[in-house]
Amino acid sequence: MITSSRGTTEMHRRDTPVARRIELVVAVPASYLSTEHSLLLKTIKIGILARLLAVFRATRLLVYIDREGVDEDAKLIKEVTEYMLTAPYLKKRLYPRKPELRYVGVLPPLQLPTHGVGGPRVGEVREALVLRDLGDVVLLDAGLGRYVKCRKPERLPDKRVLVEITSLKPPRLRILRPGEARIYTGFRTDIVRGLRGALNNTRSLLRVATSRLGEVLTAEKASRDAREVSARRGIAIFMGAPDRGLYEIARSEGFSVEEVFDRIYNTIPHQGTRTVRVEEAVAATLAIYNMFLES
Repeated sequence: MITSSRGTTEMHRRDTPVARRIELVVAVPASYLSTEHSLLLKTIKIGILARLLAVFRATRLLVYIDREGVDEDAKLIKEVTEYMLTAPYLKKRLYPRKPELRYVGVLPPLQLPTHGVGGPRVGEVREALVLRDLGDVVLLDAGLGRYVKCRKPERLPDKRVLVEITSLKPPRLRILRPGEARIYTGFRTDIVRGLRGALNNTRSLLRVATSRLGEVLTAEKASRDAREVSARRGIAIFMGAPDRGLYEIARSEGFSVEEVFDRIYNTIPHQGTRTVRVEEAVAATLAIYNMFLES
């Protein structure tokens, strides 16, 4: 039963994942996809990574070009992740048929709180698309089965906006100001040139390298790091490539890992396989830090 009571709205908000107050950046090489030779398998691999980032409420995915010939894979990672971050009811409108998105049907849904999961309900915040500007009002598609007119704010942030459902019968929406929702809306994907470029992009953050050559990441160390992260703007966790670790990538760019990273950790000690895949390292590392980083 749908209700618009204050209690139901507040309960919904309590159960909704909140936005992080710090940055949680994960940096992966564009050659992350180099082990797969078909678009289908590359799409599946991107989907696994995106799902993990959303589970742990990452704020940004940083794809760094770590070698020649991987620019197209970097673009594919960005395009597929941005598709996944779009509310399902807006995908057909925003993403016309493209060869790169041929296999998006195999992708796992992210089920972000702004994607209309379990809705609609009064108090719910979801993504909407501005279809037409009518002066004082705008026409929105918010996945409610019909388009809804809504008062236009003094400053319209973008064509894609977050709205709060204030009524269902009849449907009424309120466009939220940037930052007002305070719920997790997913991560941004950026592409940079080289590992050095990724390091420069995260200069103000605590920068952590993952490597089997590093010291073991314990709960005590993660807790200590979390306190330092709170005093800075956030944390950036770096992954190596399927065939080259961060030590090799750094050497190829003319510097050493020890010079530039604040921490170098082995987050999967005593591994039972010869190599650890990028998505496995992401899952292991974020699972440890997630217990200690502030919400």
